Amino acid sequence: MSSTDLPACIDAKLRRYFQQLNGECANGVHKMVMQESESLVIKFVLEHTERNHSQTAKILGINRGTLKKKIKLYNL
Repeated sequence: MSSTDLPACIDAKLRRYFQQLNGECANGVHKMVMQESESLVIKFVLEHTERNHSQTAKILGINRGTLKKKIKLYNL
């Protein structure tokens, strides 16, 4: 696998995150990763479709109402 593939990037980022905790307890890691990943994917597809919500929703496999909620949630 390439060092630039998605799982390797996520693994490296999580390793850095836990190292930077310096012994402190981690909390909410799953939610943090999911939200950051989801917002990046939505932003990318929105840019790819030139902000066409119908196309974006279709590419993401979600309905337009859900997309609009997520755009608002992530301030995109």
